[in-house]
Amino acid sequence: MPFCRSDTLWDIAKTEVERRENQEGDRDGLECWERSIFFIGNKNGGKTTIILRCLDRDEIPKPTLALEYTFGRRAKGHNTPKDIAHFWELGGGTLLLDLIPIPITTANIRTLAIVLVLDLSIPNALLPAMESLLQVTRKHVEKIITKLGQTNPKAANEIKQKIWNNLPKDHPDRELIDPFPIPLVIIGSKYDLFYEFDSEVKRIIHKTLRFVSHYYGASLVFTSKSEALLLKTRALINHLAFGFDRSKSMSVDQNKPLFIPAGLDSFSQIGPPPDSDIGKLHAQTPMDLWKKVFEKKFPPKNIGVFKEVRDPAQDPQYAEYEVDAMRAQKNQVEVGLQDRIFCSEDDNSLYFTYSGKSNVLEVRDLNYQVDVASQIPWYQKLSELKMPWTCGTDPSSHVMAIQNLTFKVRSGQMLALIESSACRKTSLFDVITCRDHGGKIVSGQVIINGKPSTHQLVKKCIAHVRQNDRLLPNLTVRETLLFIARLRLPKTFSESEREKRLNATASSPCGGLYPRQSLQEVIMWQMVTCPSLQQHLPCYTRILIFDEPTSGLDSFTAHNLVITLSRLARGNRLVLLSVHQPRSDIFQLFDLVLLMTSGATIYAGAAREMVQYFKENGYPCPTYSNPADFYVDLTSVDRQTEETEMVSQQRASSLADLFREKVKHFDDFLWKRKPEEDENMVSVSRDLSPPFVSEELINMNPHSTDQLPGWFQQFTILLSRQFSNNVRDLSALLIRGFEALLMSLLIGFLYYGHGKKQLSIQDTSALLYMIGALIPFTVIFEEVTKCHSERVVLYQDFEDGLYPVGPYFSAKVLGELPEQCVLCIIYGIPIYWLANLSPELEHFFLNLLLLMLGICCARTMALWISALLPTMQISAFFGNMLYTIFVLSGGFLISLQNLWTVPSWISKVSFVRWCFEGLMQVQFAGVTYTMTSGNITYPISGKFVLQSMDLDSQPLYAICLILANISTGFLLLYYLSLRFINQKSHQDW
Repeated sequence: MPFCRSDTLWDIAKTEVERRENQEGDRDGLECWERSIFFIGNKNGGKTTIILRCLDRDEIPKPTLALEYTFGRRAKGHNTPKDIAHFWELGGGTLLLDLIPIPITTANIRTLAIVLVLDLSIPNALLPAMESLLQVTRKHVEKIITKLGQTNPKAANEIKQKIWNNLPKDHPDRELIDPFPIPLVIIGSKYDLFYEFDSEVKRIIHKTLRFVSHYYGASLVFTSKSEALLLKTRALINHLAFGFDRSKSMSVDQNKPLFIPAGLDSFSQIGPPPDSDIGKLHAQTPMDLWKKVFEKKFPPKNIGVFKEVRDPAQDPQYAEYEVDAMRAQKNQVEVGLQDRIFCSEDDNSLYFTYSGKSNVLEVRDLNYQVDVASQIPWYQKLSELKMPWTCGTDPSSHVMAIQNLTFKVRSGQMLALIESSACRKTSLFDVITCRDHGGKIVSGQVIINGKPSTHQLVKKCIAHVRQNDRLLPNLTVRETLLFIARLRLPKTFSESEREKRLNATASSPCGGLYPRQSLQEVIMWQMVTCPSLQQHLPCYTRILIFDEPTSGLDSFTAHNLVITLSRLARGNRLVLLSVHQPRSDIFQLFDLVLLMTSGATIYAGAAREMVQYFKENGYPCPTYSNPADFYVDLTSVDRQTEETEMVSQQRASSLADLFREKVKHFDDFLWKRKPEEDENMVSVSRDLSPPFVSEELINMNPHSTDQLPGWFQQFTILLSRQFSNNVRDLSALLIRGFEALLMSLLIGFLYYGHGKKQLSIQDTSALLYMIGALIPFTVIFEEVTKCHSERVVLYQDFEDGLYPVGPYFSAKVLGELPEQCVLCIIYGIPIYWLANLSPELEHFFLNLLLLMLGICCARTMALWISALLPTMQISAFFGNMLYTIFVLSGGFLISLQNLWTVPSWISKVSFVRWCFEGLMQVQFAGVTYTMTSGNITYPISGKFVLQSMDLDSQPLYAICLILANISTGFLLLYYLSLRFINQKSHQDW
């Protein structure tokens, strides 16, 4: 709208607001902030090129063999929300018509547009492809609109009415056309080739496409690789995708590229069909007439071209009953399982493409040395009567795990590492992920996207799935993933947004499983049937590393697992995995193979070229043999005898030297027949993508790590997880509660028989000592067991940088307080009243307080010991030993006055001693006992008893503070142990 010079800024702003409100009213609720564009057309017609140009992506177009998905975002102005456009692309021309219904749903039909891309360089295939594609598409669109009309008739009517808005009400052809149900754009590609055609040929194609586009109410544009033409096409697509203003320009010149927006053409301008014998043609409709004229000049290609090539194995002339029967059985099983796993109508999250930037992982001249002696735990060295500090001095303990390793892998590739020694494969992954425990990089480096590998860079780019990956035992997989999402996703995400990203997982078979039920099955389902979790949880993960993911799986399940990993790689991700002699059909799924032996590279390159490489060097693979098995056996070192070891070692060394010589001239150090074939070494994305994935899930803000949950939010999340994990272990809670109740009743009934008769001094002191010393003993062992059961998950999370020590420490301490309070009450109440101790409520509550402080000290001591020592057995031993020392110096078995120097010092930090002293003061303060000696009875005050046992060194309030300080001291030691003692997450506890 033009503005006058006299208009103020306020007038201009007011006018703009009114204009936008009018536009919103015109849309009448049909459009939303998300739109979908579905590209169909001739095979190799340039659909991918157009999409990439519209999204400003400087990428090399890759062939699309199935249905591919990506998306883009645009903002219409400054500080305005970005619109999201979902781009679907159907590959294969008319071969995959069955896939057309997938992107067209009732959820997006109101904002969907169809883009038909026709290859102008092959006129004979124009009409057959256009007719087949539009017919199937229109049929499904009308079906969806009818289905929508059953639930929302207003929306269905608005869709039908909206398509007529492009045509003026006074247009002369309004009654003659049959518009496509939803917006349609017809793009004629490869105009540069079409321009060289004969003028008569171009005239026929021009007029026919103009008629078809006008008849269907579509826009028509011709384009090529020319920047000017691509800009026009981009403007038209942006109008459909992001609601930008539509160009009103028009070009109908036969000698120039056509550009005709919908509704601006007319049959009178197009003219009659260009055929002198038009009167001899018989047609029922104008469309049939134009079709006959066009096909007369350009006879359609054999329809067989557009049909899928027949499988020779199904040809009757090659029939073999036994073979065909087994093949049919195998196909039935495969189809059945893949229908369940990969083809669920309710789960489209399997088919996705990562739309972020491509990634490159490069290893340069890596030499990595491992100190074998340092891998042996110190306690194992002691068991062998060796001093821990002397084992590292042996030069023979230093082994080169990786020698002169160089390779470069890019997004879209899946590299399989095959090595007879599992430790060397793990060593490589540890170096890449900066977890090189017990070794050092002698030379070389690992580079990720042009930057040296660091902990922070690894945390942003890499997800490492370990072979022994474990989860908390009492949480379902969905709950575990939800907790990870809360910790990983930026704090700007609401809880409903996090839940939304896990809906696919909730409906999967693994969503309700507990990890303890089937750990391998859970991990497989987590990583295989829900691969979208890789983009949801570590949102910026672009490089995936799997350490022997097929271990423990049957061959069929392993095959389907690798299929999904291949899909992950083809979705613009970089996948590294280690395998141990995979079967042949799994080997064929790999893009690249890295074959190593004794740390040296024997082969690195395309998997399909490995057999040819070894054949050219004198080691052909026998017929019907698995290449992976044969070449792993060929390069393995046979250590049965010294002679066989020497021979096999020499063969491996010569093969490694030969490979280095052959690839030294290649930039990526991957062997290939010809350098120019490098671009064809990797398969491209063929799979589908999740239809509704917002950009925040794929292309994370580069500063998203700065927006991750803060300390307090991490604490609340971990506290919730800790509490849920504790409460879910109902059987353990019941057993601990029953154990405490049983001990309380046994001791209480032992003293119950004396009735109201006052207990003697000796009996009372013995009772109080048992009360304070018995329950902490069980608490220590239970806490040690629980900590070590959760410990592998804890240190695994620390390695992954999921959260720091502080939030976990606080959540762990506070999360178990309710359980300890309930345990103290169950234990303390029955024993107190059954033993007929002081009936005053003040004394009862002081007794519970001291008991609770004693239990708290025992629990914090167990936490410290569990974090300090490596195994549960050692922790239990030292916990038992330390507690026994505290019990012996507690002041009951031997008077505190009679302790010599060292035990006397220990007693000052013995929580058993202070708990016992506090309980004695509560029961003996203000109480008088009678003693009878012969015929003489004389009173003895409780204060005198405390003085004689040296249990009155501190007042009661000071004893409570001392117990609190002891517990705080153990908590400080626990925190320091967590912070500075790095236990191994992969150790077998």
